[in-house]
Amino acid sequence: MSFIKSATAVFRKDFQSELRSRYAINTVLAFVASSLMIILFSVRIMELPPAARGAIGWIVLLFAALSSLSRSFVMETDKGTYDLLRLNVSGLAVFTGKLFYNLLFTTMVTIAVMSAYWFLSGIEVGNPLFMAIILFFGIIGFSSISTLLGAVVAQATRKGSIFAVIALPLLLPLILLLSGTTTAAIQGETTGEYLSEILALFSFCGVTLTMSVLLFDYTWYE
Repeated sequence: MSFIKSATAVFRKDFQSELRSRYAINTVLAFVASSLMIILFSVRIMELPPAARGAIGWIVLLFAALSSLSRSFVMETDKGTYDLLRLNVSGLAVFTGKLFYNLLFTTMVTIAVMSAYWFLSGIEVGNPLFMAIILFFGIIGFSSISTLLGAVVAQATRKGSIFAVIALPLLLPLILLLSGTTTAAIQGETTGEYLSEILALFSFCGVTLTMSVLLFDYTWYE
């Protein structure tokens, strides 16, 4: 089986499995809805400093991701298909298929979280193009880290707790960068004024994606 067909088959399998069970979707939607309601009813968003308003959406998204993004690999061990997949599909094809599934899932979650947060809190984004760039890099960063770490914890006994522990230190620098640039985008700052932060996001995503590709075979076959 060719690389493209193998990666597509892995992606399709995960996507169809999620459509049947809807476990991750329901978990994330319930978490996001409850978190946003608690925040909106307990905090006056518009009275918060701009930095806090920019960070809240990403913090909610962070914990939503920690609760669901490792599931694509966890399903393989739970269903007993981990070894079968490892024998029949190359590591790179598995990584690519899982990565694109996580990219799709993270994109949907990000759009849902940010749209609901901005709408319910009345926040207006001053620079939509800048915000789109930030969301793009945020989605890539979340997905690449989660795909690699999902393979690391897939065969562990307590998968969810271990994934959160090892993912949080890697995702925290990304969250700090995203929060700062999101604040600037909401306030209508131009991208040129925050070029260094955009380059930092680009570098972070490039490094994490490259390292994930290079290290995946070691985690997948060991």
